[in-house]
Amino acid sequence: MKSKVSKRLIAIFVVLTLYLASTNQTYAEFKELSLEEHGGLQQEWIHTFPKEIDYLSFDLGYTPLDIINRAAQLVMVNPAKVSGNNFSLYTINNKTGKLAWTYDIKNKVKNFYPLNHTWFYNESGSIFYQYSTNRGKTFNILSLDGKGKRLFEKKDLSFSNIYPYKNGIVLQQTDSLKDQSRFITLNSKGVTTSETVLGFNTKVLNSGYVLHFKSENKIEVFKDVTSLKKPLFTINTQKFSGFYVAGYHQLSGGTLIIEYVRNNSDGGQKLMAYGLNGKLKWDTVLDRNMSMSMHSTGSKLLIDNQSEHNFTVYDHNFKKLFSHAYEGELNANYLMSFYRNDSYIEYIDYGTINGKWGERYTLMKDNGDMLLSTYFVLDDVHKSNFTYDASENVVYRTVVSDGRYHLIKYKITK
Repeated sequence: MKSKVSKRLIAIFVVLTLYLASTNQTYAEFKELSLEEHGGLQQEWIHTFPKEIDYLSFDLGYTPLDIINRAAQLVMVNPAKVSGNNFSLYTINNKTGKLAWTYDIKNKVKNFYPLNHTWFYNESGSIFYQYSTNRGKTFNILSLDGKGKRLFEKKDLSFSNIYPYKNGIVLQQTDSLKDQSRFITLNSKGVTTSETVLGFNTKVLNSGYVLHFKSENKIEVFKDVTSLKKPLFTINTQKFSGFYVAGYHQLSGGTLIIEYVRNNSDGGQKLMAYGLNGKLKWDTVLDRNMSMSMHSTGSKLLIDNQSEHNFTVYDHNFKKLFSHAYEGELNANYLMSFYRNDSYIEYIDYGTINGKWGERYTLMKDNGDMLLSTYFVLDDVHKSNFTYDASENVVYRTVVSDGRYHLIKYKITK
């Protein structure tokens, strides 16, 4: 009996060893303990980055352009040190987890200066990367196709922001002296096709709206950076004693929420919500003794009560839908991120798990349905970053182990 068991264990060990060798990854030494509360995760692949890469910035983003990036089937990493002072764009096939291609930046430009999180796809699948030369004094745009082939490059541009658009991009140039914010559309070949000029005080929200502050109390609201000829609606804002404007939140149904906070340290916010007709829909004052932050999640508004470690979700009419406490067994709680256009909520809390430092990743729908809550044991230094992709029902996770960066793709199984 012992002989049969021993042979079976040896066979399992051999198969496992061959499997780990076939993945051509050096991730086998990384150990984790996952204690599941809700749902389950099944690892699809692990990609271990070269030791030379000493910086890794990865996420699927939290903007309407998420869907575009996911459809491209590539995970693109910001420029990282590959050897010496060389930097490369590093892409991974998100189906297989294997290296797709790299594009060496440093050997193709002079005085390269890396910028953080400055790449994206447009709707046609082209990749755009913004980089700087002359130590941040000049800006350039490099366009590549989905296989890393150079399409065009525009150099020595003057722009403050860049946005994807269909098969091209839109640049925003701001000039305070001329009181201008100029939006320039470039096609897939880098040729200018249109220009629109608004006043200098113009703000583009991550969720799409363009806010043109026509005067001190008047805001023109445009659909997006490509629809600047006629505003969707115009609103006349109000001033309140003891408050100042801290932010703007656009819900997917079109509601625009202006967030006011108090000038003193008492905390609390006042919210004013406007509909597509430009008229006030509702307003409310939140508890002044609580530290809060606002996040939009699809057509809903999420208010994080950081003082009491819980959040509440409201619909576009500010009707309370549900509340959730995110303080649990772990002793350090905070929200990772809440801006989810695809109507999902995710957060991380940290603390001690079975006497070891660890983290808990939680994923839920914005109707309160819990999808996943999983624990991971960590070392005393590093933390993971998580990103949920609803199109495939998968979770991406980046973590540092043994001095190297690792990107893991999990399938949610329950």
